[in-house]
Amino acid sequence: MPPRPSIASDIASEQRLSVERRQEWGFYLVSSSRELLQHIEGIMNRDGLFGVMDSEGRVHYLVDARKGYPYAARQIFSTANRLIQEKNLSVSNGTQSLEDAITTVLERYDFNHKLRGYHLLFSMLKLVVPDRSLLDPISKRLYPKIARLYGLTVNQVERNVRYLFTNLCKRELAAKSDPRDDKPVLLPLLRKGSTTLPSAETIRRLSNEVRRLWHSHYSDA
Repeated sequence: MPPRPSIASDIASEQRLSVERRQEWGFYLVSSSRELLQHIEGIMNRDGLFGVMDSEGRVHYLVDARKGYPYAARQIFSTANRLIQEKNLSVSNGTQSLEDAITTVLERYDFNHKLRGYHLLFSMLKLVVPDRSLLDPISKRLYPKIARLYGLTVNQVERNVRYLFTNLCKRELAAKSDPRDDKPVLLPLLRKGSTTLPSAETIRRLSNEVRRLWHSHYSDA
């Protein structure tokens, strides 16, 4: 007998199905004020409210208060709760797909995952991929944010990330001088003829890779 899905999984599936249903489009042609009012009243009688989108994309919910204020209040609270759940689900899915994209990109290269700088870099990419403004300049915007997150100084953040890239350079140069068939095939992050990886430039390059992968994930979904 197959294992029963968890309650959390059931709720998430129901939320996704609910979102998909609301993404269906319907066009209704009305040729008179009477037809318009009849259609609106039909929605009100069935759902107790309906939403109208303005030119800026904001949705205004009209709530049926003809059945009394307690009924209208229940409709408001249930709709608000549903919208909050959908938003949380969307944020959760977006965060997971971003983390997956970061992991995929970083695993292309021979980073030492045991170094603190690797975890700092991972967190940096989580911040800068959705918000490019943190890259200009990195030392004034991104490093202080990461420092506060990890309880470090800005100098410690900069030093750990710089050491991570220095370590990667040594590993790549060593692999180039001693090629072995049994070693996993990894991409070089070092540019041809270069022996160093400037921190700011490298973080920018990696963030661009993650962004492309993350966006392609959403376009294919």
